[in-house]
Amino acid sequence: MFWLYVAALTIGAILAPSNEPVLYSVTLAKPGDATISVSLTLPSAVAGPLTLVIPRAVPMGYSQQLYDRYVSDVVARGANGEVIPIERKEGSRWQIGTAAESVRHVSYRVDLAKMERELLSATDSSRARPGYAGILGYSVFGFFDGMEGRPLRLEVEVPRDWPVFTTLAPAAPAQRGRVTAEAPDFYTLADSQVAIGPALSVVRLDSRVPLYLAAYSEGAADLTFTGTLIAQAMSGLLEYFGSPPFAQYSVVLELLEPISPEHGYGFSMEHLSSSHYCLTADAAVTPASPEGQRRRALYNFAHHIAHAWIPKRAYGEGYFPFSWELAPLIDTIWMSEGFARYIAVEAIADAMPAAQGSAYRKTFADSMRSTLAEIPAFIRDMSLVDLSRIASTRYSEDFRTGRTLFARGALLAAELDDHIRQASGGKTRFRDAARYLMKWSADNRRGFRIDELPKIFQQATGVDSREVWNRWRIPAR
Repeated sequence: MFWLYVAALTIGAILAPSNEPVLYSVTLAKPGDATISVSLTLPSAVAGPLTLVIPRAVPMGYSQQLYDRYVSDVVARGANGEVIPIERKEGSRWQIGTAAESVRHVSYRVDLAKMERELLSATDSSRARPGYAGILGYSVFGFFDGMEGRPLRLEVEVPRDWPVFTTLAPAAPAQRGRVTAEAPDFYTLADSQVAIGPALSVVRLDSRVPLYLAAYSEGAADLTFTGTLIAQAMSGLLEYFGSPPFAQYSVVLELLEPISPEHGYGFSMEHLSSSHYCLTADAAVTPASPEGQRRRALYNFAHHIAHAWIPKRAYGEGYFPFSWELAPLIDTIWMSEGFARYIAVEAIADAMPAAQGSAYRKTFADSMRSTLAEIPAFIRDMSLVDLSRIASTRYSEDFRTGRTLFARGALLAAELDDHIRQASGGKTRFRDAARYLMKWSADNRRGFRIDELPKIFQQATGVDSREVWNRWRIPAR
């Protein structure tokens, strides 16, 4: 079970044992469907009323998305299959049944085409295109309030000759017609992805851990070459951290023709055991691509895979338990985004000859300084904690906040690395702190407080780096 997720809520009068899984079913009935059917079935009936919640907040999305807007035809049934009443409540909630009824099953439909049309950031949306459907778990799956910690079983059914892939149980070649998977809790299910359709390609890549590429492209793509970049990024990160925090990992790549000039592509998104890359079709990378483009693609893969370690497993307060209805205010986005960027650079540089790796790190630091130089002073000069709280709901909506946070966080990491290397005579470095932070998080099973970071880094490296933290106003004074 994902040890960092804690379910704090309980629900009374549950008639079924809590260790029996809730069944989630997803159905795409025929090719060309723009909607999917989703249902939740409890092992046994539960005394009503229950509350069905559709997420509005996305883990590490730092925004609010009204996914309940795309839900329709909600139907609930009791122990004997009888239809029971439903009442739409404020927010993204539906009350299922009353105290006079028991609840066993809820079903609804999700309009993927409408979702893609209305959500302008490609990585926020599931989509249905000819011969393909890509589903983000948190955009379509709801949960019964209080049951977020229950184990789950996912079943996906599609036309019988269609490939279907889930990041919960990846396989290459993809299974056809039907796939099943298990999840220990709702967070794990919601943070997963499903890809469907004859236009889907799935390959297993060469790696120390099972590694998969699931790709859909509306243009020419060299998946073999792309796969080598993904494997290279994974190899560098496994070497950097020493061990993986996941049993397997999947990269879901979508190379898309924009559906309007207002839609934004080029962002990527990280998940517990996968990452999602939404790019324009002409952004496909091949051996003939310019070196800069190939290097940027490698870095993009490395950066988002690095998030499987930080902050998916080692994180500041506010990331877990996650608030599905309102995006939480988080004080440490600068660390999650900036440190993961620096770690990606380090992991790539470590595989280079020493002089080339040093030059690569310097080029990265220079690019971060250039990024900050473009930011208005009123944003650039805010404390990292205050800016992080603002960016908790508008990180990419006003990307000046996001760019400031990751640039300053990355430069802090670089300065800490330089300080630790120099003070230890090269015996320890930032990597030792990153590894120790993973162990600290596993041992403590909670998010760290900002004021704990200097001590954690000193325990990991043997170097007192408080002067660096203080220069960057971390902790805030």
